Amino acid sequence: MPSHTATFSPAGWTEAGPGVWTKDLLQSPGDSFTLVRLGAGAVLSDPGDRVLVLEGTLADHRAGAYLAADGALSSPDGCLALSISGERLGEPAEDVFGPSGWQKSSPGLWFRLLLDVAFDETFDERVVGLSSFEPGSFSARHPHPTAHRFLFLDGEADDELVFPDGSRVTARRARGDFVDYPAQVEHQTFSRGGCLILFLHEPAERA
Repeated sequence: MPSHTATFSPAGWTEAGPGVWTKDLLQSPGDSFTLVRLGAGAVLSDPGDRVLVLEGTLADHRAGAYLAADGALSSPDGCLALSISGERLGEPAEDVFGPSGWQKSSPGLWFRLLLDVAFDETFDERVVGLSSFEPGSFSARHPHPTAHRFLFLDGEADDELVFPDGSRVTARRARGDFVDYPAQVEHQTFSRGGCLILFLHEPAERA
């Protein structure tokens, strides 16, 4: 289960050009995730298929912008962003962290889809979106027919995974943690203080 902790920290970056630093979170045949940190005036020459601005300004887009770039992007003041490459990543949006577009799935648990699909309990479709946990909320145990990729954007949460052989793994997740949850497990999450997560489900036809 590939994972990276505290990915927003100063450690582990690779200089990729003048004022450009990158950190690979996942490189797979299907999906790729790379954090990008740009200094003021730096240019991101290869933004990938989608870019989520996490901090600062990229071109004229502020934190919360979910972009489909046609070419290079510059940052006037510096920024932290997530570059995602893969199929069916959803439509661009200007402020995915804002109050519109969220749906309540259970008490204290909200989600906002970035890819317009039927969101059901099978979790076997390609799904891309954000999940927001209010303090004290949880997601009930559910199966993962395919791999699920999570980037914890804010807050903290406790995870439990149950594998097919009955073994269990628990972990505390925090801002900046990236986890590639494997297929064929059961998963539940509880957040004491609240958290915000970007999630992406690998589609069943790729598994």
